[in-house]
Amino acid sequence: MIMEKITKRGFSLRQRRFVKLFTVGYFFIAFVEIIAEYFRDTTLVYATKPLLMPLLILLYWSTSRRFDYLYVFAILFSWVANIFFVSTLFQSIMIGAFFFIFQRLLIIYIVLKYIKLPSIFPMIVGCIPFLFIYFYLVCLTHDKIGDGLIIFVVQCVLISFLGGLAVGNYIFRSNRANKLLLLSIMFFAITQFVFVLRLYYTESNVFQPIAMILFVAAQYLFYRFLLLAEKKKAGFEIIGGSRV
Repeated sequence: MIMEKITKRGFSLRQRRFVKLFTVGYFFIAFVEIIAEYFRDTTLVYATKPLLMPLLILLYWSTSRRFDYLYVFAILFSWVANIFFVSTLFQSIMIGAFFFIFQRLLIIYIVLKYIKLPSIFPMIVGCIPFLFIYFYLVCLTHDKIGDGLIIFVVQCVLISFLGGLAVGNYIFRSNRANKLLLLSIMFFAITQFVFVLRLYYTESNVFQPIAMILFVAAQYLFYRFLLLAEKKKAGFEIIGGSRV
């Protein structure tokens, strides 16, 4: 019995070391990548950006209680999309946006597993601000987007739906888990807004680093939300419980 406790304690210590290592690695690589984006150092961007999502998977693997493989697939879709986003070619950006559609669909499915809204009304109310902002953005940049307009509109609808879920859920149950989810979705939404502005103001080198800061934060916050969701093994317990 004593040896079993010692073994578990040793494993726990090793696990905490891995968590700390992967967390520091994630944010350090993100910092270097953001600096590279600002100075438009394509070589350094290609060297650092592909490392971000694998580090997040390792961090999730070292801390998860249930290890949701769909979430891992969502991260992998983000990974592929970000590799295409390194290029400034419009075709490459559209391919990356296409992969992000699959990532959004998986995120929606995961969120729906762990939250439960009391009615459809708060979700609709939560969607309205997102749809209004994205409609304005489409009107502003549709000439630049061109053939990618359909993909962009689909992205807007998906992120607006996610925003409606997060806002409506937070209004009724404002706890830690819902706060993390709301912040994550808000950052994802602003990231898409800033990313499209990058296409519109091509001469500025500010928008891409800002988009990456928001993206890195959004991914980490969603990961933290998912850990809280898995801790209770049922979304309704987390969202409704006062202990979160």
